[in-house]
Amino acid sequence: MAWGLLLALFISIIVFHTFFHLTRKIVPLLMHAILGVAVFAAFNYTGVLHVPINWLTILISSLGGLLGVAAVVAIAALGIPL
Repeated sequence: MAWGLLLALFISIIVFHTFFHLTRKIVPLLMHAILGVAVFAAFNYTGVLHVPINWLTILISSLGGLLGVAAVVAIAALGIPL
């Protein structure tokens, strides 16, 4: 009986550890993606520059952060389609 409880405790610790580290890596990407979409929406709403909001621009902004957003804006300003 004691071995079963120790095994359950060990498995719970491993699951918690894995979930904790995955969350620490995914949350910043989600925050960057939301910030990027907000910046792209602001550009589109104000009419300053038309930046397409698609999976590629969201991926670039989530991986690159504000530098990724700046890169997408520069590419859109140059007229290169994404």
